[in-house]
Order: sequence, then structure tokens, then C-alpha cells
Amino acid sequence: MEARFTIHTRYTKEEFVRFNRTALLMEGHFKRTMIIANAALAVMIVTSFIAGNTMFAIPLIIFLAAINWYFFKGVDMRAARLYKNSKMTDQTEFDLVFHDDRYEGASDDGTASLPYSKLYRIIETPTNYYIMQSPMSGTILQKSNCPDGFADFINEIKTKYHL
Repeated sequence: MEARFTIHTRYTKEEFVRFNRTALLMEGHFKRTMIIANAALAVMIVTSFIAGNTMFAIPLIIFLAAINWYFFKGVDMRAARLYKNSKMTDQTEFDLVFHDDRYEGASDDGTASLPYSKLYRIIETPTNYYIMQSPMSGTILQKSNCPDGFADFINEIKTKYHL
């Protein structure tokens, strides 16, 4: 079957970090955990102030700030470190070839093919498409690298395969 689109791409550290953050936020567990942790700490802080116990509230405020920093900035820092230490992502260029029933990735290291029916999800952001093989594993595709007509094609795939 003939290829519909071929897109040459390369992962950058910024794209990898953005992908990691988006994948975490799209999965309900991370978002739910953040909401519950922030709500619980906020209730404890308000209760401490109402009870007049500011000595207990101040460490809670510091802890609230630290946990939010950890969940957001810390996650980005770990993703950047993973990118730096991975031989698969750092400076690897590859071609993504899209067919009607599957897509293929080809680089100097090898080739892989995956039918659309085996995909977990396709996430679209203002700048990227993330073709997800699992909740935390996917292919980053920058919209700026996509040819004309690709947006319509990917939307057809999303609709056809319920992604």
C-alpha cells in the first residue's frame, strides 16, 4: 500500500519535555492527585488560620509550594534528564510514513510499524500531534513539519479508530 504522507522529524529536548508534561496531564491520575493534594492542603491551611494556629499553617504553605514545584518543575527536570541520557532520542532523526491502515517509523537504528487499531490515543495540541502507543509512550510529531492535508488525514484516523 502506498504511503499517504512522509514526515521527517527529530526530537528536541523541549519537545520531549512538553510531550511528557502533556501525557501526564492527559491521564486522569496525575491531575486527580494534584487536585486532591492541593485541596487537602488548602483545607488544612484555612483550618489552621481559623483556629489561630499560624505556626502550623506556615509550614503547610511552604509544603504546598514545594509539592507544586515538584509536580511541575521537577517532572520537567526529570524528563530533560531522561532525554539527555537516552541514546534513542538525543539527535536521532527519523521519517514517519503514514499509510491508510498503519504508520511506520524509520531511522538509522531500524524500522517499526504499528497499525492504527493498536494505538492508545492521538493527542492534538496547538503545536504537536502525539501518537500514543500507551498512556506514557508515544511519537512526537510537530505540526510545523506536517504537509498540507495531514490535519484532515489524522482527524479521519482519530474518528475511524476512535482515538
